[in-house]
Amino acid sequence: MSPTAAERNRYGVSTNRAHRTVLELPDGPGQAKHQAVRDALVTLIRELPAGAGMPTERELSDRFGVSRGTVRQALDRLEAEQRVHRHQGRGTFVAKPKMDHLLELTSHSEHIRSRGMEPASRLIGVRRVPAEADIAGMLALGEGDEILQIERVRLADAEPVAVEVLYLDARRFDDVAALLGESQSLYQLLRARYGVELAWAEETIEAVVAPEREASLLGIANGGPVLLLCRQSFDPIGRPIEFVRSLYRADRFRFRTRLQPPAPTAARLPPQTRLRLATPADAPGVARVFVAAWRAGYPGIVDQPVLDALDEEEIADWLRTLTSSNGPTTWLVESVDGDILAFSRHGEDPLDSRRGHIYSLYVAPSMSGHGIGKALIDHDLQLLSERGLSTVTLWVFEQNHAAQSLYGSFGFVPDGARRVEPEYGAQEIRLRRSPAPAGSSGTGSSGTWSSGTGSSGTSSSGTSSSRPGSSGTA
Repeated sequence: MSPTAAERNRYGVSTNRAHRTVLELPDGPGQAKHQAVRDALVTLIRELPAGAGMPTERELSDRFGVSRGTVRQALDRLEAEQRVHRHQGRGTFVAKPKMDHLLELTSHSEHIRSRGMEPASRLIGVRRVPAEADIAGMLALGEGDEILQIERVRLADAEPVAVEVLYLDARRFDDVAALLGESQSLYQLLRARYGVELAWAEETIEAVVAPEREASLLGIANGGPVLLLCRQSFDPIGRPIEFVRSLYRADRFRFRTRLQPPAPTAARLPPQTRLRLATPADAPGVARVFVAAWRAGYPGIVDQPVLDALDEEEIADWLRTLTSSNGPTTWLVESVDGDILAFSRHGEDPLDSRRGHIYSLYVAPSMSGHGIGKALIDHDLQLLSERGLSTVTLWVFEQNHAAQSLYGSFGFVPDGARRVEPEYGAQEIRLRRSPAPAGSSGTGSSGTWSSGTGSSGTSSSGTSSSRPGSSGTA
């Protein structure tokens, strides 16, 4: 129903024409009259509780000394801004304020509790399904591998605010659906039950319209505005743990983040490229980059018969096995069209688990000089540092001066260790990047480093994971 006379008086809307407030409206071509009315109503709305009835169009027209058409334009603006909502035959009402959602690596439950509200979930369904290609890629699984698909309506103080579809590796998190209670935080469950800590995530936000089914679950109009959030979360060693698609009510949420300039030394990928974890299905493309990089970069360093004998299919089979294992992780850079442009592999040093190790890094010859190698090194060092592996080693061919110069810009120096892999027949040297002692200077893209030569170390005879043994030119 429309506001009563008592309510109108309480809101400062006089029914006496002698007491009406006439706005100071501009005469020129600047601010329109409906904009001035809209601004005045925003001030009024701030003083009213959510759900309060607004004065009628006629009362506002009388109060502000403008036509009802001007008032209607102002209310249209406010409705588009989701500050008010209108009901045919009932009137215009103050909308609930939007909840600020900080873009942090927290669960929905943790965020809602931080707002002083009670989170809950309504389970829609749990399915075991074969992973389609896009979801498999997000979870670093093979296409067709079994995944859990969990759909829930997320609530805040019993009000539906989001529809969420969660995807997990069914082999690793077999019983997670049975353990997710109405107010259980997934991230707390992963931590307590499976010992999984999430270290970082990538998230996208898009404005879309609500499909009929999801609109019904959220209690909004079919085709109403919603925000689509897609999040891929990773553990400290860079393995993807979850992929989530969520539809949030646009009338109840706005997202907030803090922006700051990037570090001046941070390496960036060129436009139209992206970084992601490799899957077994990427092995042929990664093998092509490896073979092309060796044949372009190592003539005169590695005997030509070795380069001629490189077999993409054989190397792809070996890489497919590596990306399926739980050892070093393989990251790749691809174009927006899906062409693999570069890759790197990093993990623990095979000789000392207290150190990190970059096993290989190669860039397609056609993409050299675009900063992709620097971006991959920076990325690998950051992930290793987050695991507490600040000292990092790698092997390069002694005659590969370009690679030594590149790694030197990140603080890598020879530590005295040398080796010759029999299948390559070329001398390799080990480079080491060590954290700087307290009070010392020297900075790289991913923190501080020491430029002093480390201990001489001993030459390794190689490991089963070192086949693309020496980190390549980037």
